[in-house]
Amino acid sequence: MKAYCLSHVKDVDGLGAGSLAVAATGGTVLLTGYDDVVANLRKVPGDADRVVVSDLGADTADFPDFVAEMKRLAGHAKVTYIDHHYMTDAAKRKLRKAGVQVVHDVRECASMLTYRTFRDSLPEEARLVALYGAVTDYMDDSPMGKKLMEKTDRHFVLAEATILSLALGNRAEEQGFPEHVVEELAALKYPHEMAGVAEAAVRQLALEAGLAKEVKGSGTKAGRLAYMVTTQYSTGNVAKLLIGAFDVPVGVAMKEKNAGWYEVSLRGTSECRVHLGRTISKVAARLGGSGGGHRKAAGCRVPARKSDEMIRALARVV
Repeated sequence: MKAYCLSHVKDVDGLGAGSLAVAATGGTVLLTGYDDVVANLRKVPGDADRVVVSDLGADTADFPDFVAEMKRLAGHAKVTYIDHHYMTDAAKRKLRKAGVQVVHDVRECASMLTYRTFRDSLPEEARLVALYGAVTDYMDDSPMGKKLMEKTDRHFVLAEATILSLALGNRAEEQGFPEHVVEELAALKYPHEMAGVAEAAVRQLALEAGLAKEVKGSGTKAGRLAYMVTTQYSTGNVAKLLIGAFDVPVGVAMKEKNAGWYEVSLRGTSECRVHLGRTISKVAARLGGSGGGHRKAAGCRVPARKSDEMIRALARVV
């Protein structure tokens, strides 16, 4: 069987979902960001007979192209789409009509859904990988997450997940490092056993301690949100730091990924008045970009010249 597993490159949940799909199918991983999903789907060879796509928030501005590629792959392979980002019922119907098996549940993280999907093909220890994704996506209180955590040493899981998350913040842009993590997780190695991971985590802790001061000096408050442009890989961490630094319900961190475009992370607290994923999906699409996500954590890609307009639109509603 020739299998290919596409998953989100940015965080522990995406890498965890990809690694569990690889472990279950013996497939090759193709890691991708939200903005180049379609391009990476086109890289899947025509002789593939199994394709798993996970944690990629498909219900965005390029959704028609995404469906077209998934339909093409479903013509010669069994295709499964696993996700926990907000998706409309219409989007799920279109994917199913294209011949795609859709596994979608906003209550669980992508790693947990992938574990559930392939549980019969995975060893029991693989539940740890699902829990790493749940912890780092703040979803370990989910129905399945709680059940699995009860059978595990919680402190051990929290430590391993945190070490991996910090290491990714420090080395994720290093060529081949995320793929190496997927390979090691698929082999069920603990993060602390992976070469260089513990050391990278310590380096990232030092960086984040200094970043907290930088955020206070460089961020800007706009109503009930705070925002800034950063060069940090983990824009999600910066967004969280903005919330604390400015005592606001929403933090927005922007990073120039490609010339003229910002990659944006949004984080919210329980005091945020809107579903961030649904809100930024609409705002970004109106500005010529794309986005989506969860109630308290979301992301988008927008033209840099439209970033001020995006901030104003968000400040009016959050």
